[in-house]
Amino acid sequence: MQRKLKALFILLILALSAFYLGVLYLAAHPNVSMAYRMYYLEMKTKFWSRNQTLAYIPGTPIDLVTERAFYLTRQGWSKPDKAGRGSEFSGEGGLYFTLHRVPGRLRFEGQLTTPVDGVELRVSVGTQWSETLHFDQAGANRFAVELPSGLLVADPLTPNLISLHASHALLFQSFMLSHLE
Repeated sequence: MQRKLKALFILLILALSAFYLGVLYLAAHPNVSMAYRMYYLEMKTKFWSRNQTLAYIPGTPIDLVTERAFYLTRQGWSKPDKAGRGSEFSGEGGLYFTLHRVPGRLRFEGQLTTPVDGVELRVSVGTQWSETLHFDQAGANRFAVELPSGLLVADPLTPNLISLHASHALLFQSFMLSHLE
């Protein structure tokens, strides 16, 4: 009886060890969507929804007044305000998204409200490209910046990042990437 109990105890320990090793393997190699990974595991995006994807189709506007845009970085952004003025951006942040086709040259454009005169907004993609926009007057403003071809990656498993850095807090109403002919 003693031997059977010992063997059963050893078998139980081996089964539990195998189970926990399997759990550790799955924790190290999770099979989750890119949007889930960016929100929960890497903590890079601000919002997440069950059926969300980070795939972006150029020409589709990103509304920051009424919707929680899933592309926004965790840093720098607030939720859309209840007054319907937009999402506040301050400091550093940006947009994460994936593309499924090689985009060529793109125009990055948007609408924002500046609180004071002389606000600067730096738009960059990695260390390869950067441009600084100057908004001389406070109030509603539009911007459009040409992104050179070859900056963004067309791979659904590799997110692109357009980084933003603002000298003052801004209220963004919308963004859009569109093809240049």
